[in-house]
Amino acid sequence: MKKTHMLLLTALAAGALAGCAGSPDSQQLSQKSVEYECGPGGERPLTVQYTFRGDEAISARVIHMNQAVDMARVTSGNADMVGNTFRGGGYTWTTGKFDHGDVDEVDGDMLTQDAPPTAQGPGHGPAYGAGAQAGMAAGGGTGMVGNILLRDCRVS
Repeated sequence: MKKTHMLLLTALAAGALAGCAGSPDSQQLSQKSVEYECGPGGERPLTVQYTFRGDEAISARVIHMNQAVDMARVTSGNADMVGNTFRGGGYTWTTGKFDHGDVDEVDGDMLTQDAPPTAQGPGHGPAYGAGAQAGMAAGGGTGMVGNILLRDCRVS
């Protein structure tokens, strides 16, 4: 049900974006895609399509290993003080601080997947991707531990 709802929202947003190629004003929607190379040698590609309202990023579609995940930008609390945080579908994507004008110049931080709840407590579930565990929830707060899928993502 959640996936159908997200697909419907995505379709509506795509329709609203038709013809939005000029410079953004305060309410106009636009999109930009950014290619990243992640990992120590940049061997793991990641594509992110950002949606902007004016200069502000409002969502991200992260494409990793032929899977697309739609995420909304988190603006509550302190999540966006030093960078941008996007969450959705059990994943979190964090980046440096950017706006519409410099999105293709700012590197990403990491992509994490929420750890599944287990009877043993956080951090004891099955590993995903690289298998590394994040000590803090993305966004800076302690809480649910996530599995780091990609880190050190550089604009390619």
